[in-house]
Amino acid sequence: MRLFYDQKEHREMIFKMYQEIFEDPKPFAQYYFDEVYKNNKVLLAMDQEELKGMIHLNPYKIQISDESQELFYIVAVAVKKECRRQGIMASMLKKCLCDIQGKKQPFTYLMPANRAYYEPFDFVFVMDWKQCVISGEKSRHSVGVIEIAKEKDYPKISSYLQECMQEYGIYTVPNIEYLKRAEKESQSSNGHLMVWKVDEEIKGVFVQGQEENETFLRLFYAKEPEEMLRQIKSLYSGREIEITGGNLTRGNLTPKIMARITSLKAWEKILKGKKNFSFRMIVEDPLIKENDGMFHFQWNGHKMMITKETKDGDQAERITIGDLTRVFFGYQSQPILEQHPNLENIVPAGPVYISEEV
Repeated sequence: MRLFYDQKEHREMIFKMYQEIFEDPKPFAQYYFDEVYKNNKVLLAMDQEELKGMIHLNPYKIQISDESQELFYIVAVAVKKECRRQGIMASMLKKCLCDIQGKKQPFTYLMPANRAYYEPFDFVFVMDWKQCVISGEKSRHSVGVIEIAKEKDYPKISSYLQECMQEYGIYTVPNIEYLKRAEKESQSSNGHLMVWKVDEEIKGVFVQGQEENETFLRLFYAKEPEEMLRQIKSLYSGREIEITGGNLTRGNLTPKIMARITSLKAWEKILKGKKNFSFRMIVEDPLIKENDGMFHFQWNGHKMMITKETKDGDQAERITIGDLTRVFFGYQSQPILEQHPNLENIVPAGPVYISEEV
């Protein structure tokens, strides 16, 4: 079995496997391979000339505290049906994680089809989305106008979304390139990037997709979310409307995004402390050797230091890289903090907002 990264020489083979396994609508698959594939990295598992598995690493600009970094979103993890349960997925994931560590990226993330596939590799949930389903109905109450976003408005839309994102410590940067791709992606689902304006001022943004009598919305952000919901219900009268993410004030919280620390050392530039501290802890990472072993965690009021040490330290506390990921993101970490009180003085990097659905 040979694991290697596609050099954009196997497009048709990858496309065929992608459609055989994921069965995406043809317009979306065409969009994905025209717009996303050209800039991503695809790890292939080949046996002679037969493609048996693949993982796509899609780059996104992610804002983390005061800096933005290009990180990989893992998608299209696939192994041919007749080749499953042979360790191919495990081998591919391990290689991807180690290669991402080599780039000193602090974490990678994904949206799981099944969490059970990724929990053995220490991926943990770090973000919930709100989801709701409403029915469109005509209303006489009209405030402003909802229209297809014009490209000339993209700088204003980007600034508007950046302002909305300030409540998050980690989020996908909604720059103009991101908006252009969101529009092309939505077009593949008979939709558009939409903007709600009142007296020419942007009051809300969302991305739509449509299928028969259903409408799907994401990246839902508004200064007055309930008011934009009323306008949306009227716009899509007679349709079922499913809304995911954004600053919805209604709906159910659903775990959506999983992440995993890839370079523990890279978190020195991200984390801060509540007060000065110094402690040692054994981190258990069976997949990435650079993250596995005794680490000295220090905060001196200005700088975080995470130093790997050579000593064994059998008496030190042990923590899995998955549990440490939850602590660093600040997601449902209280039981871990109770078990490891030293970690309570670390200021988590979250909350998180990542809205991509591939």
